[in-house]
Amino acid sequence: MFLTSNGRIASLDLMRGVVILMILIININYFSTPSLLRYNPLAFAEFSSIDKWVWFFEYAFVKQRFMTMLAILYGAGIVLFTNKYLKQGVSPTKPFILRSLLLIIFGLMHAYLIWDGDILVAYAVCGLIVYWLRNLKPILLISIGFILAFGATAPDMYASVLAIFNPPETSPYWFADTEAQQQMLTAYQGSWWQLTPGRIEAAFDRQTWDFLYFTLWRCSGLMMIGMGLIKTGFFSGERNHKAIMGWCLLIGIPVSAATAWFYIESGFSYQFFMSYLSISFYIGSLVLAIGYLCLFIVWSQSNLARSLQDLMAQVGRMAFTLYIMQSIICSFIFYGYGLDMYGKVSRSELALVTVAIWAVQILFVKLWFSYFKQGPLEALWRKGYSWGQR
Repeated sequence: MFLTSNGRIASLDLMRGVVILMILIININYFSTPSLLRYNPLAFAEFSSIDKWVWFFEYAFVKQRFMTMLAILYGAGIVLFTNKYLKQGVSPTKPFILRSLLLIIFGLMHAYLIWDGDILVAYAVCGLIVYWLRNLKPILLISIGFILAFGATAPDMYASVLAIFNPPETSPYWFADTEAQQQMLTAYQGSWWQLTPGRIEAAFDRQTWDFLYFTLWRCSGLMMIGMGLIKTGFFSGERNHKAIMGWCLLIGIPVSAATAWFYIESGFSYQFFMSYLSISFYIGSLVLAIGYLCLFIVWSQSNLARSLQDLMAQVGRMAFTLYIMQSIICSFIFYGYGLDMYGKVSRSELALVTVAIWAVQILFVKLWFSYFKQGPLEALWRKGYSWGQR
């Protein structure tokens, strides 16, 4: 088993570090770009050849792939957390509930004060649910997890199949008129207080209807997959990951790449979006996520770029802090109470902004760990649930 000096599984920290940086590639679009342009970049904005290739990379290889990995890793972390307390002869239930309740509080503050796209509340609630299933056999956890993860997409998949045989008419929303364009581009202008009602409404919808319809089932399923995988020794070098990695990448990469490319070639057709793209997107995200997990585990077992591995592991140990920091930085750059760059930055320029934020965060990580053993929010979180046990 590949462990660090304090008993952490090294591959988990490394993967968490890569994931928390990679999800910024997608999240920054939600901070900076109207929703229509994320799916139809030709709707009313310039879209250069460089922008096209950036979009292709994001949609084929990043979007939902790393968020899927993050949920799987969170599930694996639940098992690690409970095992730590069981080894001490202490029931993990109370500290886990306290830990989850604190995460809900952090998430609510994040969603209603900074960004409505928060995932912390959903992770905490789903974690509280799947926690009670942690003692199931690994094969059962993984099987139920796959059923839930794919079952959550069943309504969309069904609609996509229908759209193949009966293509829908293009929605008026797909090509916004001038007035609609202006409304989209000015949506995030104004002071923090002026943007608060919209942020509250969006966060509430995400944490109620969206959560019950989709996130609850898919997120819980992915966490159960993570719980099952770690119980099999998947993350600690006890399985042959190269074969799994090979099959997942062999299937996932061509399917994802071909679908994204044909979507571009269709001129971002509404009919293609509603049919083939949705089907391959949901299937490809999970297949590629598993392939990526295996890839990073194989990397962690090698001496390839060891200094980079150590750096990513440090980033992973501060994932919570960096996630919130990304929201603070992006809201300042793009919203009206900051630099007011919403809708004014091309996709290729966003890639440069993303790299700049990575550089700032990595520098922060190196400086912080020169003086402290934990990230600031990680330390606050741990002190909170440790204090609550007294």
